[in-house]
Amino acid sequence: MKYVREFEALRGMLAIWVLVGHVASAVAIHGRLFQERFYNEHAVDVFIILSGFAITALIDKRPEPYHLYIARRALRIFPAYLFYLAISVAVAGVAAQIWAASPDGSMKAARVGIAADTLAYWPWHLLAHITGLHGLVPPRFLPFTDYAFLGQAWSISLEWQFYLMAPLLIGLITRPVSWSRIAILILLAFAVAAVSPALPGSFLGKWLVDFGIGIASFYFMKHRALGEPFLKSLPLPQFWLVGVGLCILQRSVDYLPLVIWLTAILIIVSAREGRGTVYERMSALACSRPLQWLGSMAYSLYLSHMLVLLFALGTLPSLGISSPWAQAGYLLAVTLIGSLIVSRLSYLYIEKPFHEFGRNLGRHEPAATESASISKKRAV
Repeated sequence: MKYVREFEALRGMLAIWVLVGHVASAVAIHGRLFQERFYNEHAVDVFIILSGFAITALIDKRPEPYHLYIARRALRIFPAYLFYLAISVAVAGVAAQIWAASPDGSMKAARVGIAADTLAYWPWHLLAHITGLHGLVPPRFLPFTDYAFLGQAWSISLEWQFYLMAPLLIGLITRPVSWSRIAILILLAFAVAAVSPALPGSFLGKWLVDFGIGIASFYFMKHRALGEPFLKSLPLPQFWLVGVGLCILQRSVDYLPLVIWLTAILIIVSAREGRGTVYERMSALACSRPLQWLGSMAYSLYLSHMLVLLFALGTLPSLGISSPWAQAGYLLAVTLIGSLIVSRLSYLYIEKPFHEFGRNLGRHEPAATESASISKKRAV
């Protein structure tokens, strides 16, 4: 199945959504949307579903030895992550002061507490973050470690955990059913249920449903594109209507990520199958240069925007802006424009070179050996 360019645009829009929500939580406006950060946690839910889709597509399209697979994944996420982590560590003391003096936003108390714990246990937080496994440290041993230094990096740890386990998980799900695989899945389910209460929210086991939706979506799109009769016969608009209707009946914003994802799948598949100009135009808009440009640096945008917001908050007192709405406008403008500039630079000079280097790893290895390791991993 060919690369889904529409998802690149979706990544960019999700990163902007996260940014807007974090700005909203930093100002003293107490309406429902501001208190809930514009529900930006649900943007991360969609990011996670997207990750399940993307990694499944990668493993399905390009079987390779596990060491090459995980090296490429590490080169994809760690260079930019470690760059922004280093800056966050360097300014941790200043950050604590800025959060303490910031407007009375909905997340102020939490951020002040996290900043204090970050400074109190900084060597251990740093050690956990360098490995990318800070999402596996029980809070009773190290408080707030998944949010220390670089708060949004809790999901980077989650992503890294998924990368490490994806070949095994996808193999267990997609290989022919056997009693041994059923037994392994049951044991894994019990193990996850047993340890989850003691682990932070960025533990992989708490997000398996979201990753699973992404994995299932990939195989649905792949086999429908290949002409599988049953999947090809499914009327997507009607199924979308039923799915969205059921989500709405739940009367909970928690189902918003699923609505967004179902809508994206409907547009992408319908556009590819030529089922209407509306779908084709929406697909063309997602594939337009501005949205593709935004999507290409979504990862850097996600990582960098809190540092830019921190800078904007630090300049507030000297500007004498007292109105909460004026503060919101200033913070949004500076954070958005600054983050786009910083993100473009880090994409071009950090992300892209390391990504290209990762793509070239193992090019000299014989093609016959490329599938061996992941095939073994998936065959468990």
